[in-house]
Amino acid sequence: RGRPEGRRLRWRVVGGAGMAHAAVDAASCRAIAQMPCVFLIALGRTGSSHLLRLLNGIDGYRLSGETDNAWIYMGRYAGARVNARSELLPAGPEHGASWNSEAVRARANGSDVVCQARQLMLMLHNPLPRARVFGYKEIYSSLVRKPQSHAEIISHGVEFTRLLFPRSKFIFHWRQNVSRIANSDFWQKEDALSAAQDRFGRLISRFSRYAAAHPEYSFATTLEGVTDKSNQSQLEALFRFLDEPLTPRLRKMAYGRGGLQDWTEERHKRRIKRTLSNGTVVVDAVEYAWRPGEVEAAA
Repeated sequence: RGRPEGRRLRWRVVGGAGMAHAAVDAASCRAIAQMPCVFLIALGRTGSSHLLRLLNGIDGYRLSGETDNAWIYMGRYAGARVNARSELLPAGPEHGASWNSEAVRARANGSDVVCQARQLMLMLHNPLPRARVFGYKEIYSSLVRKPQSHAEIISHGVEFTRLLFPRSKFIFHWRQNVSRIANSDFWQKEDALSAAQDRFGRLISRFSRYAAAHPEYSFATTLEGVTDKSNQSQLEALFRFLDEPLTPRLRKMAYGRGGLQDWTEERHKRRIKRTLSNGTVVVDAVEYAWRPGEVEAAA
């Protein structure tokens, strides 16, 4: 009960020097690999928690919160283990291991480390009683700040995870208004606003290209697209991608917007008079952003 396809998990101890590693038998390892998963990869301060709540509103879904890049590190470790006796993978994680290579996948699938990683992810993110679909959300903030590490988000964060669970689906999520991301409390302490926006733009471009190249298992969403009640095309396309029904309750959740205060912006300009030190009166045109959520919260 609760085991993939009703199989009993058998364990053996491998390794030496006092190090014990649990290894799942091959049949159970293959059974775990066939479990359906959904992973949400997003930029911070883009409404990803709102999208996570929406996905968890789907019957049978259990997507965990952020893992602090844990599975990137697991991908690095697995790459080192697989490469220990092979030249199939690049020497270092900075190059982005090609987990899509058939030779690499064949060798990796025969490795204990892959079965161990599958079982570990199952225990952490889909404990008993099992959900129908499981996964997690990750924002990879430390890697976002390092453009040289952006490739790892794809190589270890997506392709290694897909090696573990071939039926995985990935949702890349960002916000169209990149300047609002950079101005948020989470990112505004960056060294320069323009530098932060540049990093966001480069990563968004990478996400967008990847989703376009692999539509069978990846999809791109934006805060604006998911929450736009007047244009529901992106929300509906997301649920077609997931092959899940978009119920009235889920539509209402999507448009509810939650607690992020600047999701809805209405801008207006005012003409402001001011007097210079020499007595001259000038008129400045000043633009303001009115955020209804903040007004309602203060009322």
